[in-house]
Amino acid sequence: MHDLKTLMEQTNELPSLPEIYIRVSELLEDDLSDAYQIGEAVQIDPFLTAKILKLINSAYYGLPHHVTSVSQAVSLLGREHLKQILLGSVLAEVFSDMDIDDFPMRDFWHHSIKTAIIARHLAMQNARIIDHEAFFTAGLLHDIGRLVIAKVAPESVAEIDGIVKSEGSDIVEVEAQLLGVTHIDVGAALMKKWSLPSLLSQCVLKHHSTEHLGPFAMDTCIVFLANQLSQHELADDEEQMEVILSAIPNWQESCCTLPQIYAACQLADEQWYEVMDSLGMAGMKNSDELFLLSGA
Repeated sequence: MHDLKTLMEQTNELPSLPEIYIRVSELLEDDLSDAYQIGEAVQIDPFLTAKILKLINSAYYGLPHHVTSVSQAVSLLGREHLKQILLGSVLAEVFSDMDIDDFPMRDFWHHSIKTAIIARHLAMQNARIIDHEAFFTAGLLHDIGRLVIAKVAPESVAEIDGIVKSEGSDIVEVEAQLLGVTHIDVGAALMKKWSLPSLLSQCVLKHHSTEHLGPFAMDTCIVFLANQLSQHELADDEEQMEVILSAIPNWQESCCTLPQIYAACQLADEQWYEVMDSLGMAGMKNSDELFLLSGA
């Protein structure tokens, strides 16, 4: 059994957020900095620059013109959008090289990226939500605690996944029974360690919750719904999507319509591989058969 403090102490070998992320984030938040300065700071890391430009030029963003520099991206997308893209790219790099035996890393990111795309698109349908990119990041991060647990206790993760898959058990309950801590607890602790925004930490905390209250209720409900939807194969039509939604508690609290949800799932099905490739995850090892982290 693990307690949260001990488990987090065992993850000291996990990298902190890179210095370049901290530096560029400071520039993005400084009203006196300009697009050229931000672009110059990002370009110190050519690999990160290439990933950001590849993602920005993908069908996911659908920009009318090819973007050739980070400074141009700042001008086109705005600082908040670039900050979320930067965070997604940095986190992908932080975890992409983790060598975890018998963990389906590619399946993990497949599920996370589909969740991210669905969450972003659903957020775009809500006139009250301004920062749509934050929902992509929230979707990307919602299960991040699983990676920490997989690094510290890989044999337990394999056992947990086996029970979830064979018995249809709730993954949070199985983790609590076998580990004494859940991926929700660990993910929220990691958000705190990295000093990430409250919206992200709340979405990590609530991505299994069926009830959503408080100042982030709409945000956490959308990520919860996206997580549930990403575990299903694409519905053939809206009628089949309605059947899927009937098994998701309180999905109406997201204030999204059936057509909007169906369209979001279609986009995720079309775009997940390109986004995964843009983030450098397409070449990760896969499990023998696709396992979409049932209930994760």
